[in-house]
Amino acid sequence: MKKEVVATKKVWDRNNAPFNHYAMPARRRNAPSFLLLLVAAFATVVLSQQQKRQQPLQPIGDVLHLFLDKDKNQKVSMSEVDSQISMLEVLFQNGAEGDEQGEQYKKILKAVKAAAPTIFALLDSNSDEELSKSELKYVTKFENSLKKGGGMREFLRDVFSMLDVDGNDQLSADELFAASQSSTIISDVTVRFHTLFPLRGNPSELEEFVKKTIVSFGGQDSLDKESVEKGMKWIDDDGDGYINRKEVGKFYNIAGKQFMDTSKSIRQMGPMLAMFGGMDMNTGGGGGGGFKMDL
Repeated sequence: MKKEVVATKKVWDRNNAPFNHYAMPARRRNAPSFLLLLVAAFATVVLSQQQKRQQPLQPIGDVLHLFLDKDKNQKVSMSEVDSQISMLEVLFQNGAEGDEQGEQYKKILKAVKAAAPTIFALLDSNSDEELSKSELKYVTKFENSLKKGGGMREFLRDVFSMLDVDGNDQLSADELFAASQSSTIISDVTVRFHTLFPLRGNPSELEEFVKKTIVSFGGQDSLDKESVEKGMKWIDDDGDGYINRKEVGKFYNIAGKQFMDTSKSIRQMGPMLAMFGGMDMNTGGGGGGGFKMDL
């Protein structure tokens, strides 16, 4: 019986040489896109393992310290904060279009980036231009203050009463502007804030921060009645030109829930964030607990 010979067809390249599939260079991928996929895969594994083990999540302050401390010297500088925010921006920019959660994170990240210098200065209790782990624990204290009985609800109620000079349970643009110019009100608000968050040796050291916070209400470097009226629109739900307790409570509940949800996501991804904490993107390289408030 004649043995049938089957010819094998060779594949030739343009130089008339046999083509070697194994010699092909690996297909280049966009580094951020690849990292985004890696992050998603790693986060899925981490979350799955946490759900199985039911281990408690690390406090948000500790997770931020792990992630932001890029050079691992136990201190966080403002340049490290900027660098890590930029890394997150790159990751989210490569997310899928139309992803509502991704878009929400982008908005939150934009707000965090704008507020980062002010928050950094506030947390830097010893003014050494670096944040220690103990200083970042105040982020955890802030989160805990949002929970039932944590103190933030009572703080806002007290501040509302301080600003409501005529006692009619609503705030006008005139009252808010007058409060921004009143050293007495600013001092009283600062004392109440310091009781909840003793970030300095005494309340007077926090008065400048309180003043800047009030001025930033209008979205400008200086405050006038017109900028107050503009800033009020974010909270004035019924558009009547006044802010009542119910509207403040509604705004607080929405903003607070967003913070708690974001914090929970960050805490769940703690191990992954720690892993990516030292990467340079330019080289390719238990639940939070609910709350509700009616003022």
